[in-house]
Amino acid sequence: MTRLHLSRIAALAALLAGAGVPAVTIAAVPASAATNTYTITDLGSLGGGVTNATAINASGQVTGASTLHKVGVNHAFLWTNGKMTDLGGLGEFMGVALSAGAAINASGQVVGTATDSRGDDVAALWNGRKVTPLPGLDGTAVGINDSGQIVGGAGGAFVITDGTQTFLPPPSSNNVCSAVAINNNGQVLGDCAGEQPGGFGLTGLGVVWNNGTPTVLPTLGGAEGAFVTAINNNGQVVGTSETSTGAEDGFLSSNGTITDLGPTFSPAAINDSGVIVGGQFVDSGGTPQNLNNLIPAGSGFQIQSATGINDNGQIIANATDTATGQQHALLLTPS
Repeated sequence: MTRLHLSRIAALAALLAGAGVPAVTIAAVPASAATNTYTITDLGSLGGGVTNATAINASGQVTGASTLHKVGVNHAFLWTNGKMTDLGGLGEFMGVALSAGAAINASGQVVGTATDSRGDDVAALWNGRKVTPLPGLDGTAVGINDSGQIVGGAGGAFVITDGTQTFLPPPSSNNVCSAVAINNNGQVLGDCAGEQPGGFGLTGLGVVWNNGTPTVLPTLGGAEGAFVTAINNNGQVVGTSETSTGAEDGFLSSNGTITDLGPTFSPAAINDSGVIVGGQFVDSGGTPQNLNNLIPAGSGFQIQSATGINDNGQIIANATDTATGQQHALLLTPS
């Protein structure tokens, strides 16, 4: 996953002052695990031929956004057992309704963003075919767990539990945070902006909230800090971090120890077995392997970005159709 880190921090933060980052232990990368191969399923589209998958649940249901017949119009979708359902939006603005799914739980509930009748972005929850606006999340809902807790917010991190929205305090009053994900234990993952040591520039802080209390995660030692992307139900976190040499590497953070996954791997998701995916790669034992080498030869697809993995090892990935150049969403199932 490619991120414009500096611009993202600038958008999150203003009037920031010092934030401490704890010392870390850099763990050794373990030996590589055995290679899996995968069968592939093309998820199709809502009519426009282009689909972007963002999340998968334990039973293999997938969400994301797909184009309609009308050029440039994307709707959130729910894919289940070979069928893609258009989840629709909150209202049309100038004849157009836009939406996108960001996360899905075990019940098939989807959260994401939809435009309203004024053209504004509104956080949304889809439950079956019904869509419900979620005001107060700065237009974005990014995570939902199996208990129905929802997280979102760009100018502040928030969690919604049984209809009650709670602000999640930053690690320092001078930090600004955005939510990234929530696991089934109610741990909330977020990216925060803080000031670099010495007061020159901003740095990224990965944060986990346990019962509303924030803990800053370790980094790989670089001034720009860390940017988190996913958390599993064991509390393991993945993301990217600047190293002390200025490189930007993928990392795994587990029980206060950070593992450097190297500069070619930008993790996007992690399952409860610790298998990580991101970009063209899957890492099931310490050595990222290119997914394009693990799918059937001659498939006609070139995987560009794996965005999710469930506990059955099923992976969702966005790939280029080599014949048409269009982006398709694929479900990869271990064979």
